[in-house]
Amino acid sequence: MKKFVLMTFFLVSCSSINHEPIRSNTKKIYTYSDASGNYLYIREQKVINKRIVTRTQISINKEGSIKPLEKSVMISQMGTIKDKKQRILVVRPFASEFTVWLEGKSYDSKMRLDQKTQSMIIDLNSPEVKWNGKSTIHFPKGKQFCFFSQIPDCLYHNLFLAGAMANKSKAFSFYIVWDGYPFIQDQLNDVGSKLFTPAILKYESEEKSILKFEVEVNGQTILYHFSKAFDLVRMLWITQGISILPLGEELNAEE
Repeated sequence: MKKFVLMTFFLVSCSSINHEPIRSNTKKIYTYSDASGNYLYIREQKVINKRIVTRTQISINKEGSIKPLEKSVMISQMGTIKDKKQRILVVRPFASEFTVWLEGKSYDSKMRLDQKTQSMIIDLNSPEVKWNGKSTIHFPKGKQFCFFSQIPDCLYHNLFLAGAMANKSKAFSFYIVWDGYPFIQDQLNDVGSKLFTPAILKYESEEKSILKFEVEVNGQTILYHFSKAFDLVRMLWITQGISILPLGEELNAEE
Protein backbone atom coordinates (compact mmCIF):
# COMPACT_ATOMS: atom_id res chain seq x y z
CA MET A 1 0.00 0.00 0.00
CA LYS A 2 1.35 3.42 -0.97
CA LYS A 3 2.12 5.87 1.81
CA PHE A 4 1.73 9.48 0.80
CA VAL A 5 3.66 12.36 2.31
CA LEU A 6 0.55 13.44 4.20
CA MET A 7 0.90 10.46 6.52
CA THR A 8 4.05 11.81 8.16
CA PHE A 9 2.27 14.90 9.48
CA PHE A 10 3.18 16.17 12.94
CA LEU A 11 1.97 19.08 15.04
CA VAL A 12 4.71 21.51 16.08
CA SER A 13 5.00 24.64 18.10
CA CYS A 14 5.56 27.75 16.03
CA SER A 15 8.78 28.48 17.89
CA SER A 16 10.38 25.17 16.90
CA ILE A 17 10.98 26.19 13.29
CA ASN A 18 11.12 29.40 11.33
CA HIS A 19 7.55 30.67 11.05
CA GLU A 20 5.61 33.87 10.61
CA PRO A 21 3.70 34.88 13.78
CA ILE A 22 0.34 33.19 14.30
CA ARG A 23 -2.24 35.50 12.79
CA SER A 24 -4.62 37.23 15.20
CA ASN A 25 -8.31 36.41 14.99
CA THR A 26 -9.91 38.55 12.30
CA LYS A 27 -13.38 39.26 10.96
CA LYS A 28 -13.83 41.47 7.92
CA ILE A 29 -16.66 42.41 5.58
CA TYR A 30 -16.08 42.85 1.84
CA THR A 31 -18.13 43.37 -1.31
CA TYR A 32 -18.46 40.18 -3.36
CA SER A 33 -19.37 40.59 -7.03
CA ASP A 34 -20.06 38.13 -9.83
CA ALA A 35 -22.21 38.01 -12.96
CA SER A 36 -25.41 37.90 -10.88
CA GLY A 37 -24.78 41.02 -8.80
CA ASN A 38 -23.13 42.49 -5.71
CA TYR A 39 -23.28 40.94 -2.24
CA LEU A 40 -21.80 41.16 1.23
CA TYR A 41 -18.89 38.81 1.91
CA ILE A 42 -18.08 38.12 5.55
CA ARG A 43 -14.76 36.43 6.28
CA GLU A 44 -13.67 35.29 9.74
CA GLN A 45 -10.43 33.53 10.69
CA LYS A 46 -9.27 32.07 14.01
CA VAL A 47 -6.41 29.87 15.19
CA ILE A 48 -7.39 27.41 17.92
CA ASN A 49 -4.91 24.81 19.21
CA LYS A 50 -2.85 24.77 15.98
CA ARG A 51 -6.01 24.57 13.90
CA ILE A 52 -7.02 27.29 11.46
CA VAL A 53 -10.77 27.87 11.44
CA THR A 54 -12.10 30.00 8.58
CA ARG A 55 -15.74 30.99 8.08
CA THR A 56 -17.09 32.71 5.00
CA GLN A 57 -20.56 33.87 4.09
CA ILE A 58 -22.01 35.48 0.97
CA SER A 59 -25.19 37.38 1.82
CA ILE A 60 -27.70 39.77 0.32
CA ASN A 61 -29.19 42.74 2.10
CA LYS A 62 -32.89 42.28 1.44
CA GLU A 63 -35.39 44.75 2.91
CA GLY A 64 -33.04 45.63 5.74
CA SER A 65 -32.19 42.07 6.75
CA ILE A 66 -29.14 39.97 5.86
CA LYS A 67 -30.02 36.77 4.00
CA PRO A 68 -27.21 34.20 3.49
CA LEU A 69 -26.84 32.77 -0.01
CA GLU A 70 -23.71 30.70 0.58
CA LYS A 71 -21.69 29.87 3.68
CA SER A 72 -18.80 27.65 4.58
CA VAL A 73 -16.57 26.73 7.49
CA MET A 74 -13.16 25.08 7.07
CA ILE A 75 -10.81 23.59 9.62
CA SER A 76 -7.17 22.90 8.79
CA GLN A 77 -4.35 21.70 10.99
CA MET A 78 -0.87 23.24 11.11
CA GLY A 79 2.14 20.95 11.32
CA THR A 80 5.21 19.71 9.48
CA ILE A 81 6.22 16.89 7.16
CA LYS A 82 9.63 15.51 6.36
CA ASP A 83 11.02 16.71 3.05
CA LYS A 84 14.46 15.34 2.20
CA LYS A 85 16.74 16.37 5.09
CA GLN A 86 14.45 18.93 6.67
CA ARG A 87 10.93 19.45 7.94
CA ILE A 88 8.63 21.88 6.16
CA LEU A 89 5.49 23.60 7.33
CA VAL A 90 2.18 22.40 5.93
CA VAL A 91 -1.48 23.16 6.48
CA ARG A 92 -3.54 20.00 6.29
CA PRO A 93 -7.26 20.29 5.38
CA PHE A 94 -9.17 18.52 8.14
CA ALA A 95 -12.92 19.15 7.71
CA SER A 96 -15.38 21.52 6.08
CA GLU A 97 -19.08 22.28 5.80
CA PHE A 98 -20.53 24.16 2.84
CA THR A 99 -24.09 25.25 2.06
CA VAL A 100 -25.41 27.10 -0.95
CA TRP A 101 -29.02 28.07 -1.63
CA LEU A 102 -30.05 27.74 -5.29
CA GLU A 103 -33.58 28.76 -6.26
CA GLY A 104 -34.54 28.58 -2.60
CA LYS A 105 -33.25 25.03 -2.12
CA SER A 106 -30.34 24.02 0.11
CA TYR A 107 -27.30 22.14 -1.23
CA ASP A 108 -24.97 20.84 1.50
CA SER A 109 -21.48 19.38 1.28
CA LYS A 110 -19.57 18.10 4.30
CA MET A 111 -16.13 16.54 4.25
CA ARG A 112 -13.64 15.22 6.75
CA LEU A 113 -10.16 13.76 6.56
CA ASP A 114 -9.70 10.02 7.01
CA GLN A 115 -6.08 9.80 8.12
CA LYS A 116 -5.81 6.03 7.81
CA THR A 117 -6.94 5.83 4.17
CA GLN A 118 -5.45 9.21 3.15
CA SER A 119 -8.77 10.36 1.77
CA MET A 120 -11.61 12.81 2.20
CA ILE A 121 -15.00 11.41 3.11
CA ILE A 122 -17.71 13.47 1.38
CA ASP A 123 -21.32 13.64 2.55
CA LEU A 124 -23.73 15.36 0.14
CA ASN A 125 -27.33 16.38 0.78
CA SER A 126 -29.28 18.16 -1.95
CA PRO A 127 -32.57 18.10 -3.90
CA GLU A 128 -30.82 16.32 -6.80
CA VAL A 129 -30.27 12.58 -6.82
CA LYS A 130 -26.80 12.86 -8.38
CA TRP A 131 -25.64 15.03 -5.47
CA ASN A 132 -26.62 12.89 -2.50
CA GLY A 133 -24.96 10.27 -0.33
CA LYS A 134 -21.42 9.53 0.82
CA SER A 135 -18.24 8.99 -1.17
CA THR A 136 -14.52 8.69 -0.53
CA ILE A 137 -11.87 10.50 -2.58
CA HIS A 138 -8.18 9.76 -2.08
CA PHE A 139 -5.60 12.53 -1.84
CA PRO A 140 -3.22 12.85 -4.80
CA LYS A 141 0.47 12.54 -4.04
CA GLY A 142 1.63 15.93 -2.82
CA LYS A 143 2.85 18.00 0.10
CA GLN A 144 0.72 21.14 0.22
CA PHE A 145 -3.08 21.31 0.19
CA CYS A 146 -5.36 24.32 0.75
CA PHE A 147 -9.13 24.63 0.95
CA PHE A 148 -10.17 27.08 -1.79
CA SER A 149 -11.93 29.53 0.55
CA GLN A 150 -8.98 29.26 2.96
CA ILE A 151 -6.22 30.00 0.44
CA PRO A 152 -5.13 33.35 2.03
CA ASP A 153 -4.78 31.75 5.47
CA CYS A 154 -3.23 28.53 4.18
CA LEU A 155 -0.57 30.24 2.05
CA TYR A 156 0.33 32.50 4.96
CA HIS A 157 0.77 29.74 7.52
CA ASN A 158 2.73 27.35 5.26
CA LEU A 159 5.08 30.27 4.48
CA PHE A 160 4.33 30.29 0.74
CA LEU A 161 3.60 34.03 0.76
CA ALA A 162 6.82 34.82 2.59
CA GLY A 163 8.72 32.37 0.38
CA ALA A 164 7.40 33.95 -2.81
CA MET A 165 8.39 37.38 -1.49
CA ALA A 166 11.91 36.16 -0.74
CA ASN A 167 12.30 34.34 -4.06
CA LYS A 168 10.26 36.33 -6.57
CA SER A 169 11.10 34.11 -9.55
CA LYS A 170 10.06 30.86 -7.88
CA ALA A 171 6.70 29.13 -8.36
CA PHE A 172 5.16 27.32 -5.38
CA SER A 173 3.00 24.28 -6.12
CA PHE A 174 0.01 23.15 -4.09
CA TYR A 175 -3.40 21.51 -4.49
CA ILE A 176 -6.69 23.36 -4.13
CA VAL A 177 -9.29 21.37 -2.20
CA TRP A 178 -12.70 22.70 -3.25
CA ASP A 179 -14.57 23.12 0.02
CA GLY A 180 -17.79 23.63 -1.97
CA TYR A 181 -17.31 20.37 -3.88
CA PRO A 182 -19.08 19.53 -6.16
CA PHE A 183 -21.47 22.48 -6.20
CA ILE A 184 -18.88 25.23 -6.58
CA GLN A 185 -17.37 23.69 -9.71
CA ASP A 186 -20.83 23.49 -11.26
CA GLN A 187 -21.13 27.28 -10.93
CA LEU A 188 -17.65 28.04 -12.33
CA ASN A 189 -16.34 27.77 -15.89
CA ASP A 190 -13.57 25.38 -16.94
CA VAL A 191 -12.21 24.45 -13.52
CA GLY A 192 -12.94 20.75 -13.88
CA SER A 193 -15.08 18.59 -11.62
CA LYS A 194 -12.53 17.02 -9.26
CA LEU A 195 -12.11 17.64 -5.54
CA PHE A 196 -8.37 18.29 -5.90
CA THR A 197 -6.92 20.66 -8.51
CA PRO A 198 -3.20 21.49 -8.89
CA ALA A 199 -2.35 25.18 -8.54
CA ILE A 200 0.73 27.41 -8.55
CA LEU A 201 1.48 30.52 -6.50
CA LYS A 202 3.70 33.28 -7.89
CA TYR A 203 4.67 36.72 -6.62
CA GLU A 204 3.57 39.47 -9.00
CA SER A 205 4.49 42.90 -7.64
CA GLU A 206 4.21 45.48 -4.87
CA GLU A 207 2.28 48.70 -5.38
CA LYS A 208 1.40 51.34 -2.79
CA SER A 209 2.15 48.92 0.10
CA ILE A 210 -0.06 46.24 -1.47
CA LEU A 211 1.56 42.85 -2.14
CA LYS A 212 0.20 41.16 -5.26
CA PHE A 213 0.29 37.41 -5.89
CA GLU A 214 -1.07 35.16 -8.61
CA VAL A 215 -2.61 31.71 -8.17
CA GLU A 216 -2.82 29.79 -11.44
CA VAL A 217 -5.41 27.04 -11.69
CA ASN A 218 -6.51 25.26 -14.89
CA GLY A 219 -4.98 27.99 -17.04
CA GLN A 220 -6.80 30.74 -15.15
CA THR A 221 -5.27 33.38 -12.88
CA ILE A 222 -6.67 34.42 -9.52
CA LEU A 223 -5.15 37.64 -8.13
CA TYR A 224 -4.73 37.98 -4.37
CA HIS A 225 -3.78 41.33 -2.88
CA PHE A 226 -2.44 41.50 0.68
CA SER A 227 -1.29 44.15 3.10
CA LYS A 228 2.33 44.01 4.23
CA ALA A 229 1.09 42.03 7.24
CA PHE A 230 -0.39 39.51 4.74
CA ASP A 231 -3.99 40.42 5.58
CA LEU A 232 -6.30 39.87 2.60
CA VAL A 233 -7.19 43.15 0.89
CA ARG A 234 -8.91 41.90 -2.27
CA MET A 235 -9.30 38.93 -4.60
CA LEU A 236 -9.87 39.19 -8.36
CA TRP A 237 -10.78 36.25 -10.59
CA ILE A 238 -11.34 38.06 -13.86
CA THR A 239 -12.01 34.93 -15.96
CA GLN A 240 -14.96 34.04 -13.73
CA GLY A 241 -16.11 37.64 -13.26
CA ILE A 242 -15.60 37.34 -9.50
CA SER A 243 -14.15 39.98 -7.20
CA ILE A 244 -13.85 40.43 -3.45
CA LEU A 245 -13.16 44.08 -2.61
CA PRO A 246 -13.05 46.31 0.47
CA LEU A 247 -16.44 47.87 1.22
CA GLY A 248 -16.94 51.00 -0.87
CA GLU A 249 -14.21 50.15 -3.39
CA GLU A 250 -15.07 49.74 -7.05
CA LEU A 251 -13.23 47.51 -9.51
CA ASN A 252 -10.71 49.42 -11.62
CA ALA A 253 -11.23 48.66 -15.30
CA GLU A 254 -7.45 48.36 -15.73
CA GLU A 255 -7.38 45.45 -13.23
